[in-house]
Amino acid sequence: MKTAIVDDDEKDLARLASHLTQFFRETGTPHTITPFASPAAFLAEYRSDYDFVILDIDMPELNGIEAAKLLREKDENVLLMFVTNKPQYALDGYSVDAIDYVLKPVSYPDFRLKMQKVMRFFSQNVNPRISVATADGIVCLCISEIYYIESQLHYLIYHTTQGNYRTRGKLNEIEPRLIPYHFARASVSYLVNLKHLEAMNGDAITVGGDTFSVSRSKKSAFLSAFTKYIGGFHS
Repeated sequence: MKTAIVDDDEKDLARLASHLTQFFRETGTPHTITPFASPAAFLAEYRSDYDFVILDIDMPELNGIEAAKLLREKDENVLLMFVTNKPQYALDGYSVDAIDYVLKPVSYPDFRLKMQKVMRFFSQNVNPRISVATADGIVCLCISEIYYIESQLHYLIYHTTQGNYRTRGKLNEIEPRLIPYHFARASVSYLVNLKHLEAMNGDAITVGGDTFSVSRSKKSAFLSAFTKYIGGFHS
């Protein structure tokens, strides 16, 4: 679960990061936590690859509510929770579809209850994600944003709208998890998200701007899967 914390108070920022780390360890949730000391810095670097954002409301220059409104222009789906020492302001959070708010000083028992609610929303997310362990840490990828997965020896390369991610693994291990999301095997080396199939010309297909071949042994099953997909048998 990729999380950002935005709080201009250094001690509060550290406390929230500590609480998050404890919760994720207790629940066995793969995670990354990125702290930001200002909403301006957070918004300047924001890409729609976070699962969850914690925003302090009472910040100078740009408060958490205004920051959340700007965030929603970039990402309508990311889960959002506020922290504040002024509960009267927290009600404004519902205008930006915040899940909840937690009062400062944030105690772990209260925070844990709030996070259990967040995780229920996360598990019901209509845009499912998959965690990938890369050399730079765990990355949570939106399945819908994966173009295709390429196998190279003992490694997999996830080609996505956000860039490429390399991890150890085998296509045979990941394929059963992705078949329900309209992925089809093009060959021994490629597992393709049919949503992103751009062109077919003979045995050649183009996905995410890259062109490669469908193998003879996989072609019939690949075409059948694609025919069902474009025929409306997908959700």
